[in-house]
Formats: sequence, C-alpha cells, structure tokens
Amino acid sequence: MQTSSGPTLIAVGGDPQRLEWLKHHITSQWADAQMTMPQAALEDELRHHIDVTDPDAVFVQIDFSVESSANTALRQMGGWLAQHPDLHCVVLAENGDEMTVVRALRAGARDYLPLARLTRELLLESVETALERRRAATHAASSGHSAQAGPLLEVPGYSIVKRIATSNFSAVFLAKSERLRRNVILKTMSRGTSARELDDAERFQREYEIISSISHRAIAEIYDFGTLPQHLFLSMEYFPCGDLRARLRNPLSTTESLYYLRSIAEALRVIHVFGVLHRDLKPANVMLREDNSPVLIDFGLARRAVDDNTVTAHGQIVGSPYYISPEQSMAQDVDTRTDLYSLGIMFYEMLTGQRPFRGKSALEIMEQHVNSPVPPLPAALAEQQPIIDRLLAKSPHRRYASTDELLADVPPTVAPAPAPLAEV
Repeated sequence: MQTSSGPTLIAVGGDPQRLEWLKHHITSQWADAQMTMPQAALEDELRHHIDVTDPDAVFVQIDFSVESSANTALRQMGGWLAQHPDLHCVVLAENGDEMTVVRALRAGARDYLPLARLTRELLLESVETALERRRAATHAASSGHSAQAGPLLEVPGYSIVKRIATSNFSAVFLAKSERLRRNVILKTMSRGTSARELDDAERFQREYEIISSISHRAIAEIYDFGTLPQHLFLSMEYFPCGDLRARLRNPLSTTESLYYLRSIAEALRVIHVFGVLHRDLKPANVMLREDNSPVLIDFGLARRAVDDNTVTAHGQIVGSPYYISPEQSMAQDVDTRTDLYSLGIMFYEMLTGQRPFRGKSALEIMEQHVNSPVPPLPAALAEQQPIIDRLLAKSPHRRYASTDELLADVPPTVAPAPAPLAEV
C-alpha cells in the first residue's frame, strides 16, 4: 500500500503528449504524485507495474475510431482488471460516443473521460474519486469493517455479483435476488456505535422509509429492508442503463437537455407532492430507464418538508458542493426551491457541458453559489437563459415557486433514443 499523500498513478496509451498533459496537471496539484507511463502493451508490462506500484488509479487511453485496436485494448483491460477487481481504472476516450461509454464500463472501468472535453477540473476530480475510494478501503480494513465491503459479505436471499462502491461504513453491490430471480442493488450499512455510524444508520433507515412510502415510476422501487448482526441492508431496483452522470460524458443537444429538465422536474413534483425534499439532487442520483426516463435515487439526505430541523441540525451543511443551493451552503432552512436550484445547475451543465461554478475546494465552490453571478449561456443557447436565470436565482423568492410553475415554461420534447445497457 502506497504511503505518499499524493496519488500513485499509471497511465498507458499511444499519445505521449496527452499523457504528459495528464502528468503536468496532476503533479501541479500534488507535488509528491507518482506517475508511471509504461511504454509496453497492456498485456506485457502493465500487470508488473500494477503489482509493484499498487496504484490508486490506472488511466488507459483508447482511440475508438480504430475498432480492432479498441476491442483489443478493452479485452486486455478486462483481463487485468479481473485480477485486480478493486483497481480504479479510468478510460481516456478518443473519438468515443455513448456506446463506447457502455463498452468501457462493461470492461470494468470505473470512470470514462472523453479526451475532446477533458479539462483540468474533470481530471483532478477523477483522481480525487480514486483517492477517496482508496482511503475508504484503507479505513474499512483498519477499523475492522472490511467484511462489509469485501467479497465474503453474505446477506440471506442474495448472491453478490460485484461491488459497485464503498465508503467508510457502507457498501453498494450488484446482487441477484433469489426471490425475485433478477439483479438488484444491495446497499449495506455497518451497525456500529460511533456517532458517525449511528448518524449514517439513521439516514439509511430514513431512505428506506421515504422511498417505500412513494410508489411511482419516477422513484426507485424498494424490495427489501432488514438487519443482520453487523449490518443493515436495503435492496432496490437495478438500472442497467446507468445514470445521468455517465450520459453527460458526451454532449447533449438542446432538445435532449430540455427533455431531461422536464422529466426530472416531473419526478421532483412527485416527491414534493408527498412532502419530501431531496436535498442531494445531482446527475449521479438520476438513473435512466431503457426508455431514457429518469428515476430519482439516494434519499439519504432527504427529509419531509413538514419536519423541523430534527433530521439535520441548524448550521449543518449537507449536499454536493457543485449542486448545492445558496441557502443550503449557508445552512439555512430550505423548501422545495432548493431542489429546483440543484436542477438548474444540472440544466446548465446539460446545455454547456460545464458546471457554472468551479473551484479548488468545496468552500470556494459554495461561496460562488452564494455570491457569484451565474455565467451567461453562449449566444446559441440564449433562448434558455430566462429559465436558467429563474432556476439559479440566489434568493429562493426569485426562483420558480414550484415544479408546476417551471413545467409551464418548459415545452414537451420527444425523448432521446432508448438508453443502451451499461451492464450485461
């Protein structure tokens, strides 16, 4: 296990200049970063470098315009990932499209970055994700929680197919339900006694209670909830087409952006009618069905609008820094308009391919949500500026008052082509 505070990385591919660009930005962020760029083919020296350096992530550059070499690279990548299933592998895609995202994920990649749209911000975010996964795995092992994240986890009635994600006290798996005879998502949470574990367990229980109380196609279906000696577990609907975050790896047209805006707003209307605030709306929490209709997931930070601050104490900040509303950033009371602000950030990202606010730290980004003007849309997208302006108004009182008011401004659009499957 590497001990340096900076990342240990391997980068392979056919374009040395691209790889040097990666190295420049990574080492400018982490002065003690270690980056190896082996010249040999994937099958030859790469396994040796992985064994010797124990990297936090491996970046693999693939040109998908050459079908035969792309197929070979993916096949070889899948081979060494089978021997290192926990390795964080990132595909650097050249000439890719939506289907190449699917092929990369099927081969075992954890992330997919189109080179044509790769920025320093996206690169460093990908490395940070790899480091967070490594830190979580290290913490779990040292704290005696490794069983919950490892392959030996056993939940009666379920067969683990593979681990999808791990945090300090929780894990998410793709599993086969014996009762339902199909794949499901299985989320587990450790039943510890620390303040953090008790808080996470409370959110876990709340997620089950909220989702199970809403029966609608726009909300993920819950199948099971239970307790084991060391864990809580929850099984829910599996979405083989992946999430909106993966879809955003490739550009969306204005029509597609409007479709997702309207469809997600309609999903929000459902939970708002039930008196629920999501409070963590972001592309990773919007799954896609085969017909491209969105489904909201991850209600761990959600709360009932009629509740007071019993769930989240006054002064506590929750949510993703990139999508958080100004009032959430300042730990103020929120209502349904906080979800509309987050949706506005997503709409801006769908239209432009960029988030409106970026920074080197979560604090810097949240400060921009509170004080910085939203960058105007490019001239070609000016027709959507009024919607952006109302969704992203700093004051909730200047935003759309409800999803119904937003939907009145968003014309119905034809759904994009059906989403391809991200998993077999």
